[in-house]
Amino acid sequence: MSKKSVIILIAMLFLLVVGFNSTAFAMVNDCINNPIDKAFLKDRNEAMSTVEINYVMGKYAEAWQAEMNHAATVIKGKYEFDEDKTRIDDYIEAYEKVAAAAIRVEWLKWSDTTQSPEGRHFGTGAVSASSSAKANIYKQATFNLINTYQGQEGSNPDNNFKYSYIYSGKGAELEKIKENMNKNTTPINK
Repeated sequence: MSKKSVIILIAMLFLLVVGFNSTAFAMVNDCINNPIDKAFLKDRNEAMSTVEINYVMGKYAEAWQAEMNHAATVIKGKYEFDEDKTRIDDYIEAYEKVAAAAIRVEWLKWSDTTQSPEGRHFGTGAVSASSSAKANIYKQATFNLINTYQGQEGSNPDNNFKYSYIYSGKGAELEKIKENMNKNTTPINK
């Protein structure tokens, strides 16, 4: 390997590490400062049964998917040319495919892979784990879009734009679901 190849390889590794760390830092920072994670924190901590965890994680994934689509719409609005808007659409489509693949891989973790896929049994955690994986993919895509959008706006010193989340819910509202279930449950008479 030539000296030039080694230098290029080291530079590429450096950029990869810096890019990964920047994205990871952005995700950690945004996890603290976004309305979706704030709204779902209590529900994610309090969900105990498989049904509750599946419900909460499903709603969490839906919230991140909606936010990703909103961020894409917002950023597409900043572009003049259809070709640029198509790139954003392609980006969302690619993340949808990654989310679908993440779901399938997560199901593998919760299954007996010694059995044929047609007759394979899955563990009870597969649904919530796959929803969590999907949510994390959508969340990463959303943060990337937000960073792109704010970076675009940051090039104009007169514009102090900050992305506004559309999410305004209260998480999965697990406590309300539990209360309704308790009200609708008929006690067994002895």
